[in-house]
Amino acid sequence: MNNTIVRVIVGAIGIPLIIISAVMGNEVFLIFCTILSFFCMNEFYNLFERPSKPPSGLTRWFGGISFHKTVFLIISILIVISFYFEHFNYVLILYFFMFLFLIVSEVFKEEKHFEAVGTWLLSVVYISTPFGLLSLMDTTRMLDFYGANYAIICLVLVWVSDTFAFFGGKLFGRHKLAERISPKKTWEGSIIGFAFVLVSGVVIWKFFYPDFTVWHWLSVTLIVGFFAQIGDLFESNLKRSVKVKDSSNLIPGHGGALDRFDSILFAVPALYIFLYIKSIM
Repeated sequence: MNNTIVRVIVGAIGIPLIIISAVMGNEVFLIFCTILSFFCMNEFYNLFERPSKPPSGLTRWFGGISFHKTVFLIISILIVISFYFEHFNYVLILYFFMFLFLIVSEVFKEEKHFEAVGTWLLSVVYISTPFGLLSLMDTTRMLDFYGANYAIICLVLVWVSDTFAFFGGKLFGRHKLAERISPKKTWEGSIIGFAFVLVSGVVIWKFFYPDFTVWHWLSVTLIVGFFAQIGDLFESNLKRSVKVKDSSNLIPGHGGALDRFDSILFAVPALYIFLYIKSIM
């Protein structure tokens, strides 16, 4: 079956399920974000850490399991949960515990690769933190505070950006956006994706949140549209650095979880920071 058709079918099935979990919100959406964070972190680990021997049949799908990887994944899950419950002091403790664990691990290794410490610390900021913030944004208390479900809004706008950038690039793409990083991405696709994000933002404002100002929604859509594409390029650059096409083959037609949700990992923190700053001004 054509890869584009598979991509559309999977999206048509997966997106409504995600929206349903986000509408249910709270603990249901936390479980979704935790599972996604687990898969994305697992893929990130597998990109940068190659096992010394082939993994067993039982653990091959996860790229193998080790003590280091187990601790790594447990901490990432706890970070997501801590954000959801707004235990930001726990988040800082977990960051520091991860740092100590990584330093001690490197000290006792025969071959020292202290640059790996930076790589693993990047992962919890890059993956666990955005999913933690996404789960937090879909809680009842955040919906009451901000007056809108920005978790769903962010997800929808990111999907609009990804979808129209993909098909816009396939139909009208002529000029390469960043050929060294991602040869298939084009300026035309990027502009079309961004334009449809703006249109979608106006539609959301008009039909769902007319009490907000148009400038607020333009700011939201500009931030999400811009950082979604930055997130996509960043993940492409990560894969290019380790010379792989996809982070995994978890999702048919899309690659891995990290491939599918890379745009959200930049858009969510950017949107959360905007909303926080706006709330204290």
